[in-house]
Amino acid sequence: MIDDAATFQIAFYIVSPIATFLAVGTAYLAIYRQSKPSIVIYYEPSPDVQTVIDLVICNHGSGAARDIEFSNPIPINCWGLDSPEPVDSSKFMNSKIPVLAPGKELRFQAGQYKGLISQINNNFSIRAKYTYRTPLRNKKNGEDVSILDLRYMKYMNTKNSAAHDLSDALKGRNNTIFLKVNRNLESIDNKLGLIASSLASKDETE
Repeated sequence: MIDDAATFQIAFYIVSPIATFLAVGTAYLAIYRQSKPSIVIYYEPSPDVQTVIDLVICNHGSGAARDIEFSNPIPINCWGLDSPEPVDSSKFMNSKIPVLAPGKELRFQAGQYKGLISQINNNFSIRAKYTYRTPLRNKKNGEDVSILDLRYMKYMNTKNSAAHDLSDALKGRNNTIFLKVNRNLESIDNKLGLIASSLASKDETE
């Protein structure tokens, strides 16, 4: 009986620290995963101008990513609907991003389908390298890989949003009733200015 109790006590002293270590390790691993960034890069149709494609760089993780750099310049400013226009690769996205908080995204006008597809092959991969802080505030390096694909956008809608059309109309960029009203108001304003100048000149001569 005494031997059994002694054996149990020894086993307890051995197993207990191991169990405690595993519990602490599991908890730390869970917190560590929650603090790691996850950088995702992709193209998607612009929500306003449906002939335009946006480049989106998003942090889907739970920690802030710092000093984000890319393995290759990411094609943007590549225009052309029916055929690609001349591309200036010096305007590609290749700048270091100082910090990208969890759940935040950066959005760039990437161009149009024909212009972009001339620069993107079927397996165009981009590695995003960055640094982040662990729960113990240690600095670590991270890396995520994204595959950029445009083929699913080949037959995308070419209709603009109502908000974009209204904005263009108010700025006089398209031929709508707003543009005609604006021109009429400008004409009336010019005529009123001439009448005011004429009356002022008449008063001076009298």
